[in-house]
Amino acid sequence: MSPDEIPDRELLGHLLWEVGARVSLLSEAALARTPLSPRAAGTLEAIRSDPGTSIAEISRRLPVSPQAVSQVVVRLEKAGFLERSGSPRGRGVRLFVTEAGEAALAEAIERKEAFDREMATALGEERHAELVRLLREALPIVTALERGSG
Repeated sequence: MSPDEIPDRELLGHLLWEVGARVSLLSEAALARTPLSPRAAGTLEAIRSDPGTSIAEISRRLPVSPQAVSQVVVRLEKAGFLERSGSPRGRGVRLFVTEAGEAALAEAIERKEAFDREMATALGEERHAELVRLLREALPIVTALERGSG
């Protein structure tokens, strides 16, 4: 079904889904020559921004289940990109990015930024900035709806 055939009341959700799916594919392609998937890069970024964070904390911040985060963490640990350490209170495991993880993440971020520049060029700087602004506004609204408080 083309976007022209979708009723207006359903169009926004469809367009967001389709754009999201296509951006995910392009993000995967942008990172294809790196050792990180978009999800792994996002997980490493979350750990780097909050050293010592836990799987549960990452899951609360990202729209990903604890099980999915745990699977990514296992792969990142096996690759030598992060380390686990016990919590000072003996509860849970804390995560830290290694030097190798920092290097892999730097390369992934460089490629993600190149993709963003490509999108900005394709959209035009002004429309790109407007799209970013609208999505930033929409994120807390969608998050609230997801949590049932909207």
